[in-house]
Amino acid sequence: MPTVLLVHALTGSAQAGGQGGWWEPLIGPGRALDPDQYRIVCFNNLGSCYGSSGPGAEGFPDDRNLELTSLDLSRAILQGLDRLGIAQVHLTTGGSLGGMITLALAALAPERFQRILPLATSVAASAWVVGWNHVARQILRLDPGYPHDIGRGLEVARQLAILTYRAEPGLNARQPRPAAASSVAQGYPVQSYLEHQGAKLRNRFAAHSYELQLAAMDHHDLLQPLPGDVRPAINRVRAATLVVDIDTDQLFTPAQADELAAQLHQAGAPVERATLQSIHGHDAFLMEWDLLTPILTRALQLEVHS
Repeated sequence: MPTVLLVHALTGSAQAGGQGGWWEPLIGPGRALDPDQYRIVCFNNLGSCYGSSGPGAEGFPDDRNLELTSLDLSRAILQGLDRLGIAQVHLTTGGSLGGMITLALAALAPERFQRILPLATSVAASAWVVGWNHVARQILRLDPGYPHDIGRGLEVARQLAILTYRAEPGLNARQPRPAAASSVAQGYPVQSYLEHQGAKLRNRFAAHSYELQLAAMDHHDLLQPLPGDVRPAINRVRAATLVVDIDTDQLFTPAQADELAAQLHQAGAPVERATLQSIHGHDAFLMEWDLLTPILTRALQLEVHS
């Protein structure tokens, strides 16, 4: 049975399908990712707090200065595939940091990955992305309980991130401004929404893991060569690729998707492009199920060059 590898984003987990899974509407009988047709695999990112290995786990380095890269997270996934005896992967896909890892996997082991679907991502983290991550990190470090008991700092860092994950039209649609007669003391819907999102992350995630995932995103740069090579790492990719951007994405723009596609084309990989049109911005890859279904179907059917 062909294997489909799913790679989660910054604060996701290996629970891609099933109740509460981050891609639940796309996984199941008769859906784009049908378990009767594909073996669906998802690992927890190295350094996260849902399994695999991360802060507090036995053997994980107890070092606040430790930083990971997208290549580190990818090498851990390769070890997991080895342990499962999966030599070939039909399709690998992920969005945002998951898209970075998807690209890194295809660069590290080009013979192993037949098709890739990087969503809302780039060949290298831009100054814009690194800048937002830097501010989030400083918010964490201003928390009175830093480094071992970070509460409000994690909530506010998440609130900042949510604003970069969403686009203005989507926020206006889902968190509309109240009628003029409403009491100002009740606040605005977007304020309570951000507080809710911050509290949710505080209750389910670890601040040190958050820092490690931010670092992996910051250090993503496949324009640099792998050790022992002189070519940009992206030049090693041979997988048939469908590069997808989101037209309202503030973090990973259509221009960055075009650059990624051009880099892959120049390296000789078969590349196709698509744009997901959504009012919701970057997080559309976790929201627009009807639009994602044909994109996934197309990626599963990409022609692989021998």
